[in-house]
Amino acid sequence: MTRNTPHILVVDSNNATLKYIEFTLTGIGYKSTLAKDGLEAIEKAKNQHFDLIISDIYLPLMSGNDLVRLIRKTPEYRLTPFIFLSDNNEEETWIQNLNDGADDFITKPFKQEVFISKIKAHIKKTQIRKEITDSSIKNKLNFDKGNIVYCTPKDIKFKLPQQYLKTPIKHVHSDKELFTCLRKEQVWRIMIDDNATWAISILDKISKTIEGLIPIDILISDCRDTEKFDYLLTNHIDSFLYKQLDERLIIHQINSSIQQELNLKNKYFNALNTAAKQSPIRFENQYNEDISDFNIQVIHQAYNKLAGGDFYETFSVDSQKKIIVIGDVMGKKWDAWFFVPAYIAYIRSTINFFLSREEFDFIKSPGKFLKIINQSIFKDLKLSEVFTTLSIVTVCSQTSKVSIASAGALQPLFYNAKENKLTQLNIVGTLLGVIPDAHYLSLIQNFNQGDKLLLYTDGYIEAVNDRTGNMIGDEVFLESIHQIMGKASIHLSDIEYQLIHSLNISKFDDDRTLFLVQKN
Repeated sequence: MTRNTPHILVVDSNNATLKYIEFTLTGIGYKSTLAKDGLEAIEKAKNQHFDLIISDIYLPLMSGNDLVRLIRKTPEYRLTPFIFLSDNNEEETWIQNLNDGADDFITKPFKQEVFISKIKAHIKKTQIRKEITDSSIKNKLNFDKGNIVYCTPKDIKFKLPQQYLKTPIKHVHSDKELFTCLRKEQVWRIMIDDNATWAISILDKISKTIEGLIPIDILISDCRDTEKFDYLLTNHIDSFLYKQLDERLIIHQINSSIQQELNLKNKYFNALNTAAKQSPIRFENQYNEDISDFNIQVIHQAYNKLAGGDFYETFSVDSQKKIIVIGDVMGKKWDAWFFVPAYIAYIRSTINFFLSREEFDFIKSPGKFLKIINQSIFKDLKLSEVFTTLSIVTVCSQTSKVSIASAGALQPLFYNAKENKLTQLNIVGTLLGVIPDAHYLSLIQNFNQGDKLLLYTDGYIEAVNDRTGNMIGDEVFLESIHQIMGKASIHLSDIEYQLIHSLNISKFDDDRTLFLVQKN
């Protein structure tokens, strides 16, 4: 893939800092845009595409934390790396920054080589993440889920007859609708009416966001408008469709291009499916074990019986101690599955090595294990290019304690039986392999009778409610299972049943894993 020059937005009220960072980024071949406050940054982000955002925490008009929260509400910047600059070294501040949506932080005054190293690491991860995510979207095999996104003015004059197209067409009337659709929907093609000035004005941003992985067609009203043609040709346009043509010809062009992509997908389907089935890595769909008065359960469901990126592994320390790791390689199906065996190999060998040597206590410091794994992954040229979340949970029935450490995973849920309260635990951490010196916190949770800990992967929260058409999300997920978590003893199949029926989920579009620890 041909990559564009990375474009970075830098936000700081200090002009000297802005210029120094601009000089540094120029020196490594990166393009930068400068903003002196959060409002200016938001305005620039509306009209341009940025691969990374750097911001000071203390800004005029709005704080850096307010800025990152607003940025994360913008669909196209939901996954864009956001790095804070700060002279505050307090751990609580770092945790707050991460919880608000930041990916990393650089303390002031910073050394230029450290700054460059972190920026390059995040840019590299961004490029790989786009390749994995966009390739995953492009290569979904469920043809009936594909959409043509049609960017139109609000007063639509030229319409395409849905009944003759081989895939549904979705009309969007603003940049927010477009980028939301690109994030949530399976998009086969983007069509832009040349009268949709809102889309034409940000054509460069659209092109850079999708990086050529989704074809863009322009519907032209007047083929003699050479000025408009000259502008459009400066962007990545796959084809021009002329409104003056017979409607049947336009429909034929669209359907032919879609059929070509479908044929290409089908060509590789059988070969990939065979490879997945022959893998030596197997995960049981259900796992259930009692350790004294603790019960441990796992439900692992592949997407449509195809291999995916979710994985888990259990390790016995002794009769009263258990270690469980749960991970998720970013991507869908085979894109993610190909990397799972390598991760499992790293994890198995590292845990078994330290268990045999008894060098540190996994119960007290699971975060140390993540630090060791992260350093190994960072040095691996292939694995360091893949985003992976990993949680490690250790259970000790003797002390009634459960320890948790997280590398970019979703925040686990803890049910306190005494207070009848279900909350998300504040345990976060950098994704594996992003930076070599990542620090991972260990959370030690005391367990009383009836207490429960639940971990889950994004296959659940990214499912869609058939009735509303909305993605489930963390808050709805939590609300849906609150009542069932209050039962004295539960089974994970009860949670799945509750989610499917209360949230109107007819199918899941990704592999998914649930992990439960409860004290009986």
